[in-house]
Formats: sequence, structure tokens, C-alpha cells
Amino acid sequence: MKAMSRRLPRRSRLKIVLVIAVVVLFAGGFVLLATVKTGPPSKPTPRHSPEVAAGQTPASQSPTQTATPATQSPAPSPTPTPAKATPAATKAPTAAATAPAGSGPSGEAMPTGDLPGWKLVFSDDFNGTALNMRAWGTYSGQPGGDPGGLWDPSHVVVHDGVLELQTYRDPAFGNRWVSGGLSSAPALRQTYGKYLVRFRIDQGHGIAGIMLLWPSTSGWPPEIDFAEDGGGTRTETTATLHYGAKDTQIARSVTGDFTLWHTVGVEWSPGHLVYTLDGSAWGTVSTSQVPGGPMELDLQTQAGTCGQADTPCPDATTPAHVNMQVDWIAAYRPA
Repeated sequence: MKAMSRRLPRRSRLKIVLVIAVVVLFAGGFVLLATVKTGPPSKPTPRHSPEVAAGQTPASQSPTQTATPATQSPAPSPTPTPAKATPAATKAPTAAATAPAGSGPSGEAMPTGDLPGWKLVFSDDFNGTALNMRAWGTYSGQPGGDPGGLWDPSHVVVHDGVLELQTYRDPAFGNRWVSGGLSSAPALRQTYGKYLVRFRIDQGHGIAGIMLLWPSTSGWPPEIDFAEDGGGTRTETTATLHYGAKDTQIARSVTGDFTLWHTVGVEWSPGHLVYTLDGSAWGTVSTSQVPGGPMELDLQTQAGTCGQADTPCPDATTPAHVNMQVDWIAAYRPA
């Protein structure tokens, strides 16, 4: 007699099918998760990074002027709260105006001695015919986080007692907007100090101008921007402390006409920053996040990237040439 197979009830068959489906879904999800890379997000790249592009090196020049050599001093999380202040800044003559004899192109002579609490360790008034390469290194390549920008040493020019960081469409680079930047790393790296820069900058949508302190021995951040302007009419500049793996920022802003000559600066001491304009303090930051390691002084201009709201690219209103001019720079260490 032929054996007859026993058929499971319909309800039992449905239970088995459901169990099998759950097992398949679980196994598939495990495989999918196993193929996805996990871990912390990548470190943010600063827009103002002075790192050069791979394979590119600064152009060399023969030094023709003297800059006071630097001496190094030993190294001894609040939520960002932007604030604005409007100091009574003295309007200085423009580059085209006639300056008093001995006062330099900007109408104000470079400091030559120590200040109360500060010892002069570096200065440059750019009175030669070329940049002093024993004191400065020039940028070359693409700024970090800014594919629209490009730096080249040929856009760092010294003439008539002025340093110029020139931004314009350069035929040598396919008519791209190219800018200039430089670092004091060859001559000045120190922990804590006072920095003064006598400068002006042309109006120009999409062309930023920045003066900052950059870490000399470790990765970014930290960063201390003591004068930063993203472009436009130059009626405001911002100072920003960058710190932490997530690039936390503490920002302060001040208004003024920066197409005219002004002296901007920062006093950097343990746990404390004081931002200055034309000799007066206009903003302060006190926090344990203030850097405590050696930094160098950097100056740069750069074009923004089209499509980025915070750092836009030049447009039809941008002049063909947008220059930052620097009459002199002075740096001090704590006395």
C-alpha cells in the first residue's frame, strides 16, 4: 500500500513562510550593513588653508630688502557668540593720496621699537623691489575647501613701498581667477605675541582678504583670523577663533571702510585674544581654547567658489583687478 504524505494545515504553512521571510530579511540587512564603512566623519578642511597643492612649490626670488629677524618665545568651549562693535577709526589716506614725508605710502610709519609689555621681533616695510624670501614664503596651488580659488607666487608683488596680493583672471592659468598669499614661516614662528598689519583692500564681490595666525607644528585647527572679509564693499571685517575637531568658532565683527588704510591687529596671550583696529581694542575672547602652541602669520586673498552661498565666486560686478595692499607689518613677543 502506497504511503500517503501528511499535509500541514494552512495556518502552519503560513507561519513557516513568515519565519523564513524574517530570517532572509535579517540576513540581508546584516550583509548590507557589513558593506557600509562606519567611523567618525572626516576632519573638516579649512577654507583658508595655506597648504600648497601636490607637486607645486613656491617660486624662489633673491632677497633684496631687510626684515627684522624673529626670535621665538617658549610655549607657556564656549558656544560662538558673534558680536559687533564700531570703533572710532581714523580715516587714513588711500594709496593714491600724498603721504607726509617719512610716513610711508599709507600715511603712517612702521613702528620701530618695543611697546609696553611687548618686544619687537619682526618687521617689514616692503621698501625693496621684491619680496624678501628669507622672511616670507609664498602660496602655490588650490586653497583647502575652495575649488574656485587658486594661488600663485606671481600674484605676490612688491613695488613702491607696498606689498600687493593681486587677484585677477590670469591667462597663464586658463583665465582663471588667481590670487596671492604668503606666510611668515621662514622667519617668524612663536607662541603668543602681538601682530600689527597696515593694509587696505579694493572692493570686489567674491574676492576674500584674510590675515590670520596658522599653527606651525600641528594640524588644523586651531586658527586665529584677526581680519577676514569675504568680499564686496569692504564695510566690515570679522575676527574668528577656530578650535576643536568640529571646527567650533567664536566670531566678532567690526565695521569700517577697509578700502582705506587701517591698522588691524591681535594680541595673543594664554587664554585671551584682543582684536585691535587703529590702536584701539574692539573685541576680546577669553577661553581655554585659545591656542598654546607656535603659530605663524599668514596673509592671503582668494576667489570664492560658484554655488557656495557663504563664499561666492566673482561676478559681473567684480573689477578686473582686486588688490590687497600692505604698507608694513610688525610682530612682537611678550616682554
